[in-house]
Amino acid sequence: MRKIESEMVAAVWNHHEWRKANTRVEIKGPHAMVFLHGNHIATLNRFDKCLEFYGGSDDRWFSRTTFSRLNALALQFCGFRPFYTKRHVPMIRRRRDDSTGDREWTLRDFYSFNACGC
Repeated sequence: MRKIESEMVAAVWNHHEWRKANTRVEIKGPHAMVFLHGNHIATLNRFDKCLEFYGGSDDRWFSRTTFSRLNALALQFCGFRPFYTKRHVPMIRRRRDDSTGDREWTLRDFYSFNACGC
């Protein structure tokens, strides 16, 4: 994991506002919201332990940097990296040990994990 991603994960985990380069964490009540280039890409709700990942309004959201940030969060809170690209199509792995339930990650989509073990 890159240094900026470990700092981002620590800020989300500790529920602290944080900003570095193109990434920031904002705290609003029980929500720790992660932004990349000003675009909301993920939210962790401390009370229901739900980590939500957001797609965006166009293909620019599915960059290597976006996937890297999201996978860093998922690895910390869920124990695996669910986001990848298959033949230039953004995909979400549904289970850590099985790829049979994978699905395409569509625009304006979100995916929730139970952050206490997925």
